[in-house]
Amino acid sequence: MSSEGKRVLLLVGSPKAAGKSASEAVGAYVIEKMDQRGWNSETIFIRTSLQSDKGRAMLLEAVENAYLIILSFPLYVDSLPAPVIEAMELIFMHGLEKGARFAVIANCGFPEAQHNKVAMSICQRFAHASGLEWAGGLALGMGGVLSRQRLEEHGGMVRNIIKSLDLAVDALVNGEPVPNEAIRLMAKPLIPKWMYTTIGNLGWRQQAKRYGVRKHLRDRPYQR
Repeated sequence: MSSEGKRVLLLVGSPKAAGKSASEAVGAYVIEKMDQRGWNSETIFIRTSLQSDKGRAMLLEAVENAYLIILSFPLYVDSLPAPVIEAMELIFMHGLEKGARFAVIANCGFPEAQHNKVAMSICQRFAHASGLEWAGGLALGMGGVLSRQRLEEHGGMVRNIIKSLDLAVDALVNGEPVPNEAIRLMAKPLIPKWMYTTIGNLGWRQQAKRYGVRKHLRDRPYQR
C-alpha cells in the first residue's frame, strides 16, 4: 500500500512535559519509523492541547485529517489519565466525518503488562463508538524503567519493545492490525520481576526520605 498522502497522528497521553515520559519515547519511535516510510506525521500532547480553545480545535482538526491515529498513554490505576478521557469525550461529541484507523500503546508501572487490559478495552469501545477503525494495541509492563531517553538509548533491555514496535509499524503501514507476535513481545518483562520491585521499593524510600516521611511509609490512618 502506498504511503503517499497518508497522515499519522501521535497523541501523547502522558500529563508529563515534552521529553519526559515513557509514552512519548515509545510513540516517538513509531513515528520516526513511519516518517522513514514516507508518511506525514504530527504529534500532539493531549494535556497541553486541552488548555485552550485553539488547542482543542487543533486537536480535532488533526484527528479529522489523520489516516492513522496512535494513542500512547500511561496507565492510571486501571484506566486512562483524565486528560485522555476528556479528549476522547471531545472527539466523540464532535463527531468525525471520516473514520481513521486507531491503535494504542499502553504502559504501566506494574511489573505485569496484563494490568493494561481494562484500559485497552476502554480504548476499543471508544474507537467503535466514535466511528474509528480499531487497529489493535500494545500493552507494556514495567514502564517505570524507561526514562526520558530515546528508546534506542536503553540498550538491550528494550530489544523486545523495539522488535514489537517494528512488527506493529510493518502491519500498520500496510493497513493491517497490530499482529499477535508484536503484542506478545511487548508484554515480555524488561528485567526480572524481583529486580524491578527492588528498584521500585528503593525509589519509594528515597522519595519518602527526601520529604521527611520515611517513618510513615507503613502508616494506615484509616484502619480501625
